[in-house]
Amino acid sequence: MYNKVLNGILTVLLIAIVGILGYLGYGYFTKYKNEKDAERYLTEEFETIIVPVSANDPVNPTEPGNQQQQPVENGNQNQNQNQGETKPGYYKGFRVAGKIELPTIGKQFPILDESENAKAIEVSVLKIYGPSLNTPGNVIIAGHNYNNGTFFSKNKNLNVGDKIYITDLTGKRVQYTIFNKYYTPESDNSYFNRTTDGKTEVTLYTCDATGKNRLIICARAD
Repeated sequence: MYNKVLNGILTVLLIAIVGILGYLGYGYFTKYKNEKDAERYLTEEFETIIVPVSANDPVNPTEPGNQQQQPVENGNQNQNQNQGETKPGYYKGFRVAGKIELPTIGKQFPILDESENAKAIEVSVLKIYGPSLNTPGNVIIAGHNYNNGTFFSKNKNLNVGDKIYITDLTGKRVQYTIFNKYYTPESDNSYFNRTTDGKTEVTLYTCDATGKNRLIICARAD
């Protein structure tokens, strides 16, 4: 009788352990898949939503050798162009504002423009505050730290002097240099309203490994 009870308890424990491991494994798999999907979107679809910069627009000064793009021929215009206005593309049903490249840590992601939709940050990084990308002011981009190397988990390895590249939907790619990196309590949101004195800046926002503090990285357009 005792052995039957013990075997029953062990069986229940084994099933519980297998279930927990399966749940954790599925969670990790999902996060890695979401990151790979985001990278695949950039290589296969992102360029199709870019509206070419007009030949009358200034060339991005941060791109040495960058040449102005010629106006597109009538009848061959980007399908996302409507009377000179940019119509955003979508990634997994969420609006796309541009893309971010973090060469120091080997990451790049579409930037979603869905600040009021909490689910958007589960599939990529998210613009949560500020003006349009690559314009004067402070743009805040948030990403999850899953402590597994995906999304902004490796932002701790970014340092002052490292480069960040952001491409908006006009195709303009701007180089930013990190000038500040610090940790702050979750309750601190002073970085939202910091003044940029008319400069174009970006702030990357994520949790630390404990989830109790926030890692803030500030960069300025060169």
